[in-house]
Amino acid sequence: MTNASVSVTLSISAGETLNCSSGDSKTSRRGVASFSGCAGSAYASGVTLTASGSGLASATSASFNITNVATQLIFTTQPTSTVTGSTITPSVVVSVEDSSGRVVTTSSASIAIAIASNPGGGTLSGTTPVNAVNGVATFSNLSINRVGAGYTLRTSSGALASAMSSGFNIITGAPTQLVFTTQPV
Repeated sequence: MTNASVSVTLSISAGETLNCSSGDSKTSRRGVASFSGCAGSAYASGVTLTASGSGLASATSASFNITNVATQLIFTTQPTSTVTGSTITPSVVVSVEDSSGRVVTTSSASIAIAIASNPGGGTLSGTTPVNAVNGVATFSNLSINRVGAGYTLRTSSGALASAMSSGFNIITGAPTQLVFTTQPV
């Protein structure tokens, strides 16, 4: 009905939250209410939308799936200052995320990690690349062999936007032994 002006509210199946950039309530113009930029709060299958208006029968959409597309890598556990040659703890963790910052749990992307800023001329050791499991890659045995302040790490995985870690230091460990540097004669 092109002359109808009705307030229409859009809602999503139970267990979900609907976020529309245009809002979830609109007044129809010429019998049509348009909603844009809508996204569900979680990834799900068999989701439906319901449109309702005062004094009108509700309408329910066909079911559809809410999915996400991997676009970027994010450090979810940053590297921390560590003793030379020791494993960085806690383990460095990188997530595969969509453009909204949600982990893409279907991703098994191969993620590489390398030194980006190398103030001590160190070498990164450990397993890299690592395949993400449910969108998360854990680098459990990384270490750097030279002292330096302000190391950073960079991730990479195909066309995904890379991530740069925050700065961290590789420090000298506590003394563990004595050594004669000049032998007695």
